[in-house]
Amino acid sequence: MGLKKRRILDLVEENYVFASVLHHFGIDFYDYQEQNLAEVCQQKGLKPELIIASLEDVIEDDQEHLQYLMGLPVDLVIAYLKHKHFSFVKHTLPYLAKLINCYPGQGGHTVINDIKWLFPLFVEDFIHHMHEEEDSVFQHILQIDKALKGELLFSKLFFDLRKYSIKAIAHEHQSHDDVMLGIRELTNNYYHEKEAPVLLKVIFSELQSFEKNLIIHARIENEVLFPKALLMEKELQKMVSKYSILN
Repeated sequence: MGLKKRRILDLVEENYVFASVLHHFGIDFYDYQEQNLAEVCQQKGLKPELIIASLEDVIEDDQEHLQYLMGLPVDLVIAYLKHKHFSFVKHTLPYLAKLINCYPGQGGHTVINDIKWLFPLFVEDFIHHMHEEEDSVFQHILQIDKALKGELLFSKLFFDLRKYSIKAIAHEHQSHDDVMLGIRELTNNYYHEKEAPVLLKVIFSELQSFEKNLIIHARIENEVLFPKALLMEKELQKMVSKYSILN
């Protein structure tokens, strides 16, 4: 049987990530569980072929980006990381929030009620962390990059080089990497019974997928961005010292 004729519920049970693909096209799977893909597409005015292509190409391996990003200049690495931040805030987190809020309050799984309480607090703290990172850490590294390129006077960074240390920033970042710890413990490592509702399975799957993306994101910062920034900082400090001696 082709994908067009398969029930939405069956598609999602086969691969929980399919729920996010359908959501991208304006189809919330829990509202169309008993209908097949062709029927839903007809109602929504969508081309089934377009959705099927997305379903078949749903797995993206961000780990491949590590090697690629290592060869890029630091400003492009930061641009990539900021784009991922934007994607988390505009797409991933709202989708997760919608799934969690749509789960019935009396659905027989008390852990969901706890997640409904905890998740908004997590989102607020997570967004604050991202803004702080972009406004201070990323901005400082970009300033160092500009100074090395001759686009910014050394004197503009003299006090910042004493105030900020890339090594200290990297160490602090690594010590705060496990932002999903509370949710992971609350869900017992995203464990659910085999007979649990599909919506619960999708929620746990998406939370786990989000955590994996955060781990890859942190690796890019720890293994690509900070090593590059540390070398740049040392080079700039040498140039500043040499300039100070000459003057």
